[in-house]
Amino acid sequence: MSKNVCLLVLLLALVGCGSDIHDNYPTGYVDKGLYNWAVLVNEQRLAGEDKRVIPIYESPWAAIGIGFDALIGRPIGRMSDYFSHDNAAAAARQIFDQSSPDNRRRGVLRLVDYDFARKGASLKVYAHVARDEDYTVRAAAIRALNRSRAQGYTSLFVTNLDDSEPLVRMQAADALGNIPDPSTVDDLIDHMRNDISPEVKIACADALRNFKQGEVISALVEVLDDRNFAVAWQARQSLALISGQDYRYDKQAWLGYFARAGMPE
Repeated sequence: MSKNVCLLVLLLALVGCGSDIHDNYPTGYVDKGLYNWAVLVNEQRLAGEDKRVIPIYESPWAAIGIGFDALIGRPIGRMSDYFSHDNAAAAARQIFDQSSPDNRRRGVLRLVDYDFARKGASLKVYAHVARDEDYTVRAAAIRALNRSRAQGYTSLFVTNLDDSEPLVRMQAADALGNIPDPSTVDDLIDHMRNDISPEVKIACADALRNFKQGEVISALVEVLDDRNFAVAWQARQSLALISGQDYRYDKQAWLGYFARAGMPE
């Protein structure tokens, strides 16, 4: 396996994107270069799509792609939007269509595609819609706030973490993972342990990657033997990102490492 392929596999594993750390690697320290890159990727995730942490021109192909999009792709897209009436104004009208939850949901998800609609007054609109009577609309609005990396809506996300619908709870947990707030740790741990939806538990385990705290580490270690393997897998990825170590699903090995290294406060 080439060095670049190995980097991609480990990077995706550390940031919880769907690949695994190969179990034929030795346990213990993750390669320093790979770990530092994974941390940088997580910083980019927290920054969101409108800010650049990882250099744009990381490779010649990336530079070509960005230039093509700016010079050709976006102008064609704007022209298509104009003639098809699939534009921001149409999306805004859909958001306030009280006769159709489908339109409200589509309107939110379409509007947030526009750069200007991921800041300013648009955020207040999404926050208002996050209280919609239709759960798919609530989920879409939380997703829009998440994509916008909107600050100041922690209480809204926490409230929706207790929503009756798993889709809404999952979106709220994902938002708390990308817009972290230490005050939400107890809520995330509770849902990681006790939520009836595996998807919500996974999203909470992922969100906890941002907190180097003793109670978080203990909770993540606790679910390494969760009956749903995907939950255990995500807990492992979060522990790896927190510590730069990988002891797979061996609870005692993880606890032994943190005992030697000193458990964070």
